[in-house]
Amino acid sequence: MKKQDIIQFWRDIEIFDLPDLNKNATLIDTNDALPWLQELREAEEHDKWRFTLLFGKIDKKFILEHVNTLLKVDVTNDWEEPVKGFSCFSRLILDEKGRPQNDSYIVASYVFGISALEKNKNISSVSQDLDKVREDFLERYNVPEILNENEPAPKGDVIKSLHLKREVEYLKRLTSWWKEDINVFLLVDKGSKDSEPNPSFMNSFYLDDLNYLSRIEEKNFSTTLKEYLQLQPVISERKDLIEDKQHLFDAMSPIHLTAGRWPSKVEYGLYTAQTGAINTIFSNLRNNEGLQGVNGPPGTGKTTLLFDVIAEIIVERAKVISGLGCDKIFQKGYPIGEKENGFKMFNYTINPALAKNFGIVVASNNNAAVENISKELPLKSKIDVANFPEANYFGECSTKLIDEQSWGALAAALGNFKNRKNFKESFWQFKNKDGTIYFHDLLYEVYKDTENDETYTHYKSFELSNQKFKSLLRDFDIFKKAASSFHTQLPTFIKNKKQEKQISIELKKIEKDLLKLSNEKRILLDKESSVKKDAERVQSLLSLQEQRKPSFFFFQKLFNTKSFQKWNLEAEGIIINLKSIQGNLNDLKQQLENNEKKTKTLLDRQTEYKPQLFQIKSFFTSYQKLQNELIKNYDIDINNIFDIDFYEKDLTDIHLSNPYHSAKIAKLRSDIFLVALQLHRDAILSNAKSIKNNLTAYFEMTFGWGKFENNISQNLWDTFFLCVPVVSTSLASASQLFPNQNQQQIGWLLIDEAGQATPQSATGLIHRSKRCVIVGDPLQVEPVVTIPEKLVTMLRNEHNVSVDWSPYSVSVQQLADRVSLSGTYMNVGNTDEKIWTGFPLRTHRRCDDPMFSIANRIAYSNQMVKAVTTNSKGAFIGNSCWFSSNTDVVSLVNKHVVKQEITFLSHKINELRNSGYDGVIYVISPFKSVASYCSNTFRGDKKVLCGTIHKFQGKEADIVFLVLGSDPKSSGARNWASQKPNMLNVALTRAKKRFYVIGNKKLWGTCNYFSTMISMLD
Repeated sequence: MKKQDIIQFWRDIEIFDLPDLNKNATLIDTNDALPWLQELREAEEHDKWRFTLLFGKIDKKFILEHVNTLLKVDVTNDWEEPVKGFSCFSRLILDEKGRPQNDSYIVASYVFGISALEKNKNISSVSQDLDKVREDFLERYNVPEILNENEPAPKGDVIKSLHLKREVEYLKRLTSWWKEDINVFLLVDKGSKDSEPNPSFMNSFYLDDLNYLSRIEEKNFSTTLKEYLQLQPVISERKDLIEDKQHLFDAMSPIHLTAGRWPSKVEYGLYTAQTGAINTIFSNLRNNEGLQGVNGPPGTGKTTLLFDVIAEIIVERAKVISGLGCDKIFQKGYPIGEKENGFKMFNYTINPALAKNFGIVVASNNNAAVENISKELPLKSKIDVANFPEANYFGECSTKLIDEQSWGALAAALGNFKNRKNFKESFWQFKNKDGTIYFHDLLYEVYKDTENDETYTHYKSFELSNQKFKSLLRDFDIFKKAASSFHTQLPTFIKNKKQEKQISIELKKIEKDLLKLSNEKRILLDKESSVKKDAERVQSLLSLQEQRKPSFFFFQKLFNTKSFQKWNLEAEGIIINLKSIQGNLNDLKQQLENNEKKTKTLLDRQTEYKPQLFQIKSFFTSYQKLQNELIKNYDIDINNIFDIDFYEKDLTDIHLSNPYHSAKIAKLRSDIFLVALQLHRDAILSNAKSIKNNLTAYFEMTFGWGKFENNISQNLWDTFFLCVPVVSTSLASASQLFPNQNQQQIGWLLIDEAGQATPQSATGLIHRSKRCVIVGDPLQVEPVVTIPEKLVTMLRNEHNVSVDWSPYSVSVQQLADRVSLSGTYMNVGNTDEKIWTGFPLRTHRRCDDPMFSIANRIAYSNQMVKAVTTNSKGAFIGNSCWFSSNTDVVSLVNKHVVKQEITFLSHKINELRNSGYDGVIYVISPFKSVASYCSNTFRGDKKVLCGTIHKFQGKEADIVFLVLGSDPKSSGARNWASQKPNMLNVALTRAKKRFYVIGNKKLWGTCNYFSTMISMLD
């Protein structure tokens, strides 16, 4: 298996994506007068009328059933949420005169996918079929080929009724399996005059990128994409941050602490895992290409983390700008095009050091998720106004970007045409009719009056901002050096502690041995003294014996007389005794010498330990001094400093700390970020002419009014990112926003809610990015895959791809997690199987118990840590509980809606209102039909929001009702809802205060995860 095989497998899956038939499209009679042949009111200056024809209205359920029939799939025993809605076969876009152009027409790729299944052809042939259809279209509608990309696309003949009838017949030949009529539907709207129709409208938004990547060689994939598609993760290099505290400690090192911080309330710091995740992201990616997965269960601060990541990227770019100076940001401009009114567009090339490095794209499968981030970044309520009252980044131009008060133009939601139009009209437009200061005007005002050109003023402001920026960075570097020095010395501290203990033990042993030797010496000396006295006494006896020699001793000795014998015997006895005593004295002398040697050896060892002890004590003094300085100079709480207690602490306490945080440090880092923004502002206004020209061309490009070569479009994007740091888009819209498919054109890609995204959906955008941070949770909402699983399996086998790459098995998040070296292992559901996740965020700040504890047990192997105190007070209807109706006799409104449960829900909501609770209530169900019925029941109450978990991902409310429903006689739906912990996990973790379950406890109590909930709720 090769990376290319995976890409082709994913490409083939997307061929079977079913386009939606627009609900606003109206059925037309091809025999009636066609609207483009009639007079229409004039469109606005920059707009023109556009007609979109959609052919066919086919129930998606029928299409999938037909595919299952072709694959001979027996689905009678499997229950799954049914696919709803209608699709169509093809689309044709006409201009205001009813004329098509080169790329106006497209047939849905699934039409040829089904044809390939019917004919037992390889699915890869669909690409050629689509090309053939395009060629047929050009011939059938007499559309000239495009010969010059810089000129308007040539048009075909005006479409008349006969053309439409022929088109229907053409489609009938392609879709012989469809026996119903092929009707024609019409959409009429206004589009920009020079914009081109979007060919991806009919087919998967990812198909073009996957086709492109399947054609190029693997070596031309971006580094980040290669890492995303890594076939064999390096398991031996993984660092388990839950099992091994040392890895967590290393990740916390202030050496990796970012200079920039989002200016939220300074008293609140990031928790341990958040800090570690950000440190890891920038230590790995600051100077390298690649990706990092961050695994974030509900309520663990994923958005907060992304805000700090964004702040640091902006600071990093400010460092480059600071080094360049504002006069080196752009080169001299050159013309790149001319509009119909004679207006010439110019391009000023940005310095290579700023190109492709710092643009931030926030993307997600969930439109609401990314738009929320782009809307929250400018909110004044998201910053600490009390400590940063002067925070302002082109705030005067961002007042219309959001409904609430804005402090800065930090983000733009540009994923679709409507969002781009709204952003341009709210931020850029130069028709100042209401007194609003638009960015175009702000730039133009700098240099429009030659005599009063303000460029030099902004140059001087830049120099002042730069001085302040450098000064703040110096202050931060001093803190960082001190904190890093302290942090990195902890292993030495621990080593010295162990050594001190060993030396202490050794010294005590030496002292004990010295005392023993001293006592031994004293005893030996006493013995020596005694023996010496004995020797003196015996010597005296020998002298006395000498005096007692018999007379004529020589002759007596010669003749061995009795007198001599007696004397000699006595003398020899004295001599023998003296020799014995002398031997004892020699032994004692030897023992004393040995004692002295041993004593000296011990004293030498004792002396040797003194300098070691001195060094250790000096280190302890220095280490303690560093700690005291951090506490004194930076007001850091002792609990936020990782010292010797770190290795003794429980993981819960570690995760609840805020490493090296204090209000003082938070303010310093926030000031760095805000001054970095001021530096950007001064640099932008110092280069107002270059930027105004580039942005003028940029908006021409993004609205389809102008086409530019890839290097120019890249430059225009880099200019936009310089001014507006963050762009948000859905993954589906990314290829339209960035049609250039070159690799590594985006500096930073931040994918949020990545657990919801199919693995193929991010492929094109990852290829376009240098660095990618992928944040999400595979245990919440999973990717929605509507293509039959057997078809996916067949396509997988065709390309020899393992199940690990199937959208039924993995998400974007899981692929990022598997190649992230910093993470942890978790159990899969109720099994012993373990999966590896990316950097684990584990401090939960949303739910009271029992919601927290239930979710923690069923989904997170009890790894989460609770940071909120359970509050039992409030206008509720009792503690969280399960309201059960254990009866088999129910009134089913439809297959899943139990009338009694809806009635009971209404009663409980009324009871809540009567108790004084006036807040928002979420009503969640595993089944769309139940959620829909609840929505209709409470449609008059705007504070009762109903839906499946997909509607509420990333949201929270004080009170959540989970309405289970399901036919008591059918267990399939219940088994489907409980096959994984995801559904229940999301429902539980939406509730901050109370969670009420309504359903048959007897039936649901036998289901996975629900049985655990029952035991913990009761």
